[in-house]
Amino acid sequence: MKPSTLTYGVDDTPPLSALATLGLQQLLIGAAGWVMMATALAAFSTSAGDTQSILRMSMIVTGLGAILQANRRGPIGSGYLCPPIVAPAFFSTAVLAGGGYGLPTLFGMTTLAGALEVALARLLPRIRALFPPEVIGVVMTMVGVAVMPAGFPRLLADPATLSAGADQGNNVAVGFITLITMIGCTAWGRGLVKLFPLLIGICVGVAAAVALDCIPPSAVQSVVDQPWMSWPHRAVPGIAVEWSLLLPFTIASIATSLKNVGDLTMCQKINDSEWTRTDMASVSRGATAQGIGNIVAGLLGTVSHNTSSSNIGLAIASGATSRTIAYSFGLLMVSCAFLPKVAATITALPPPITGAAVVYCCCFMMLAGIQLLTSRLLDARRILMAGCALAFGLSGGLMPHLYANAPHVLRPILNSPVSLSAIVALVLNYVMQLGNTRRTRLTLPADTDNYVAIRDGLLHFGASVAARKETITMATESLHHVMESLTTGLAAGDVTVDLTFDEYNLDLDVSYEGQAIELVKTRPDRDTLLNDPTGLAKLTGWLLGQRAERLRVRTDGNRCHLLLRLAN
Repeated sequence: MKPSTLTYGVDDTPPLSALATLGLQQLLIGAAGWVMMATALAAFSTSAGDTQSILRMSMIVTGLGAILQANRRGPIGSGYLCPPIVAPAFFSTAVLAGGGYGLPTLFGMTTLAGALEVALARLLPRIRALFPPEVIGVVMTMVGVAVMPAGFPRLLADPATLSAGADQGNNVAVGFITLITMIGCTAWGRGLVKLFPLLIGICVGVAAAVALDCIPPSAVQSVVDQPWMSWPHRAVPGIAVEWSLLLPFTIASIATSLKNVGDLTMCQKINDSEWTRTDMASVSRGATAQGIGNIVAGLLGTVSHNTSSSNIGLAIASGATSRTIAYSFGLLMVSCAFLPKVAATITALPPPITGAAVVYCCCFMMLAGIQLLTSRLLDARRILMAGCALAFGLSGGLMPHLYANAPHVLRPILNSPVSLSAIVALVLNYVMQLGNTRRTRLTLPADTDNYVAIRDGLLHFGASVAARKETITMATESLHHVMESLTTGLAAGDVTVDLTFDEYNLDLDVSYEGQAIELVKTRPDRDTLLNDPTGLAKLTGWLLGQRAERLRVRTDGNRCHLLLRLAN
């Protein structure tokens, strides 16, 4: 893995003076998850005391999960800064379990769902073919889109998010002051200002909220009423399993596992400047850590968690992805579970401020997914796959009433843009590749300039297999050099080029009747290029050796074969 240009990459250790602040910044972005969890719990009339207990247990799970995810040794943990947050994919199932059967059943099914996630995580390396970069790009784009409904209503001061009597105009002003401050810190900030855009934005937003009288007395009183320290406890004792809920919880587990793949892929990409494909072994270890975290969540008495796209977006924006930040974040989060007043302060932040933070982070996630999606050449089949998956995912967010009458068992997928788009992408990717060859042959005359035919042939083949643009460009240049060398009299008749692609490599078998190209290890000097008839061929042999992962020449009777392998 080649280090990226981040301020603090995954293997860097920020100074202690910055570490706690970076951890706090990551903690603040998770506040929106607690709000969403309280909304889900309110759907089945959980008491305020139970909600607070579930929230505090969630803080423990979030902190421990972040630390476990940052581990890079052994079979558990991806080694990246990828904190968990309350999982939206489980909201509908949480309402089914908690509302229909009670909190013990909710906790028991959460534990079971965590075990299912661990089982799925171990299978991920074996089903890698289901997750090509174009599918991951769709999932990552929709991950950013799915966060917007949690951010924009709060940023724009939707009356449903405000307390009674609040001035909507002033709250909108607070939200945009916060967002503009974050954008300014990222675009023009230097040093610590660029490193802490979200924290600075929140501080400016709070100051603006105080000046515009946008913090209701009830929010202040809720903080004052909390003790400084107390021991967190379960809302209710015991756990129970309801087997009729197994299918919806299994579907939700699959949906969150797909999101894990997208989030952890993004962590890999931002930390490796030469990233080309998902390391499924690392993803498997990270998904295992997340599954274990949900087992702990059920045992402690809280709801399911999932990797947090907002926190990853914050890491991209600030340029701080060090795994040591996860330890700082984890310790702070666990501490908040024992400090009710601190937790109450965070949850009492005005909605426009937390909304601005969520919108700020989701922008980075969406564009990162689009960037990954467009890094590959795409033919009509793959464009349709990506377009249909995005369209169906957006339909659930833009027109939720379309799926209002869907069976309960399907709602964990249909109610989640990420889950719906991921399922559509996986199915269409498989169906559209049926009958699609990963081999082709080009036939080129040896006595003419073939650049246009080479370029068009390789672009068409590269789009059909979703090869990287850089790989096809390199293959085009290399094959053109070979054909130029053969026009010096080395080949007679047509040249046949057999192309084979296997996701990792692009292989070219250039065969012709004539004299083999000499593969030299040193660059031919000026005299050789000017006076030796084979000088151009020797230069081509040397250039190919600089580019190829594997290069060799063999003869079959009067026919020569130049075998070239380029890494994809």
